[in-house]
Amino acid sequence: MLDKIKKLLITPIKVSYKDTKDYNSFDKIILNPIFLFAIVFIVTFQAFSLSNEPEATPSDSALGNAMVFFERGDFDNAILQLEDILDTYPGTAASHQARFYLGRTAFLNGNNDKAKLYVSESVKKLKYAPLKKEAYMMLGKLENDTEKALKHFDNAHKNALSTSEQKLIMIMKAEKLVKNNEKERALSILDAIDNSIVVYNELFEEVYGSALTLN
Repeated sequence: MLDKIKKLLITPIKVSYKDTKDYNSFDKIILNPIFLFAIVFIVTFQAFSLSNEPEATPSDSALGNAMVFFERGDFDNAILQLEDILDTYPGTAASHQARFYLGRTAFLNGNNDKAKLYVSESVKKLKYAPLKKEAYMMLGKLENDTEKALKHFDNAHKNALSTSEQKLIMIMKAEKLVKNNEKERALSILDAIDNSIVVYNELFEEVYGSALTLN
């Protein structure tokens, strides 16, 4: 029974527009049920303070409703709700988060241009470090210019709330350098990572191995 529960908690949510076998390492992280629940909890718990009001505003409530669909992996209905927030409550804190989640969904869908547009528009207006961190991580993944991508990862690192998150960001930063055939810079970052933090070691070994194969 415990093994079944553990498997359920670590198995990424299935989305309609991508086969599970095609998930990359970042997809697996942000579609993890625990990760989704944590993000949704942050949004709904803080809804009452988005606008510095004693009670949730209509825009906050609408965002909370959209997050219910998002947590379930029902992104089609989540998108409809989020787009309605942009139209109905422009300029609100909820609309900035809605734009972020639209970018996040586009990212998962492989619509990179749309994802980059939404996320870049929202990232500086987001109030909460976990969302800003993830936004910068996505921008780092989406950016073709290596130096700009590294700056995005540096900003993500500044907003990370734990050493394990910082480790993941450093691995992703090295991965970007590997893809740009920059072996020495990639290895320099990887060698600085504290692997006594056991999470993401599989990804670390994968990226390190790729770096070593470079000329």
